[in-house]
Amino acid sequence: MDFKTTKTMLKYLDPAQSVLLMGNHGIGKSDCVRLAAQELGVPCVDIRLSQCDVGDLKGMPFNVKGQTYFAPPDFYPLREDDAADLSDFLGQEVKAGAPAGILFLDEINRANREVQQAAFEIVLDRRLNQRRLPDGWRVVAAINDNDSLYSVNELDPAFLDRYFVVKFRPTSDEFMTWGKEDNNLHPAVYEFLMKYPKFIDPTEEAIKQAGNNKVHGRRSWAHFSRTLTRFESNKEESGFDLLDKSPASSDLLFMTAQGHVGNTAGTQFKQFIATDYQALDANIILNKWDKTIEKRLSDIVKAGRTVELAAYNGLLIEWVQENVKKSLTDKQSKNLYNFLSIVPNELVADFWKKFNGECREISTHWYKQSSVASSVSKLILGTLQNPETIKK
Repeated sequence: MDFKTTKTMLKYLDPAQSVLLMGNHGIGKSDCVRLAAQELGVPCVDIRLSQCDVGDLKGMPFNVKGQTYFAPPDFYPLREDDAADLSDFLGQEVKAGAPAGILFLDEINRANREVQQAAFEIVLDRRLNQRRLPDGWRVVAAINDNDSLYSVNELDPAFLDRYFVVKFRPTSDEFMTWGKEDNNLHPAVYEFLMKYPKFIDPTEEAIKQAGNNKVHGRRSWAHFSRTLTRFESNKEESGFDLLDKSPASSDLLFMTAQGHVGNTAGTQFKQFIATDYQALDANIILNKWDKTIEKRLSDIVKAGRTVELAAYNGLLIEWVQENVKKSLTDKQSKNLYNFLSIVPNELVADFWKKFNGECREISTHWYKQSSVASSVSKLILGTLQNPETIKK
């Protein structure tokens, strides 16, 4: 289930239904839960059960007239009547929790058996020490679900049976959309992952081989992006601009990348900065085309770097959407034609489908009325039988 669908489920399933998110580390399980709570306008209480003892979950016992009661932990949302009872017992005010929220029990399969048993009452019966959750509270748990990759405790079928189980598999497109919004990913990281999407998530084999070594992933790319931004903001003070391609900066860049995303991804990222970053992008293709750019693009085509070329398609359309209102300039029209006349036919077809679908007015002008319209139509017709039949 992708990120958007999972978030919808968390918001609109019956609050009485406990939910279990199952997925690899660092792919956004916690972010999805927090965002669902934010959109519902309710608090999210995040408890890492792997760091808890039984007492942390059950609370401390106290004696009232020879009977033992438990003072629940501060994170547990109390109903109004339970808060009133505890206030009487303890002789001090105990506040009730919010009427609705999400109680997020993270890493439940990393917790020891005693903690799991204590959580069992919350998950199954929506109560703790006989004190029920307010009706509007949702219980959500999360686990790393591949026993062959992670040191976790197995959850038995009876425990799983009480959950609505989500195999959490957010798409790469969702991650890249998030990365572009509000510059959540540094532009260098965003462009790198557009060109090398295989590095967004580690393969199962890469996780197995990593052992005690760092391996790349969505969370680590987000952390690395923040580090790059901090270096940029403080380059005068630190004396380093990690992306200026000087030998000293390149060495520090590699060490920084390696610490965040591991040796393999870090090596590839360093190479990308040295050879590709700010060397060829949508702005350069459309506005600064010359013989040097043409040769650089031709070399990429000859090297068969199809994924990289496909990324340029996306970057070009994004640039047009953000910077062009009605039509490309004469220069941009010619340069776009120059670009497409070099790349393989299947990428021309892919570009036209997306361009014509997402930038209809601009693409129509380029195809019919620009100074290179006749050349453009021949090029497009070489890949599509009737490009005007493509609808939004």
